[in-house]
Amino acid sequence: MNTPALLQELARQVRERTLQVFRAAPEAALLWAPPGTQNHILWHAGHAVWLMDVLGVALLTGQRSLPPSWDETFGMRCRPPAQTRQWPDRARLERHLEEQLLHYLRLLDQVPPQRWQLPPDPAHARHSLMGQLLHGLHDEACHSGEMYLLLKQWRRRSQS
Repeated sequence: MNTPALLQELARQVRERTLQVFRAAPEAALLWAPPGTQNHILWHAGHAVWLMDVLGVALLTGQRSLPPSWDETFGMRCRPPAQTRQWPDRARLERHLEEQLLHYLRLLDQVPPQRWQLPPDPAHARHSLMGQLLHGLHDEACHSGEMYLLLKQWRRRSQS
């Protein structure tokens, strides 16, 4: 399997898992976080969009596609979720997850073969484009797992 096809398949699988858990969560579970934690399912889903923007789209195009407010709400150094009052609604976030994946898949098809093993920015990167894209997908897979665990905990709490 060639590099773009491999990354496309991995991106599909990771994003489909994120969407599967997000869609399975009842509305009441989206903003719930267990005592002692702060991140909830909706935050993790938004963070997945932010991750693919920073560690995907921006690496492939040199430009971010999300508005700066997403950094404040879903970024790596975002304000604590408990301090956020305005969250995107479920339909908007789901649309972002779906459309961003399609855009990312198209971008992967446009990468020249010689670029895969080079750093995206030779002055600031220690890893190849391929390595950084894999890192972004791995990070989203971890957050998808967090979403699953939160949903599982929420269901257990709701049944008690």
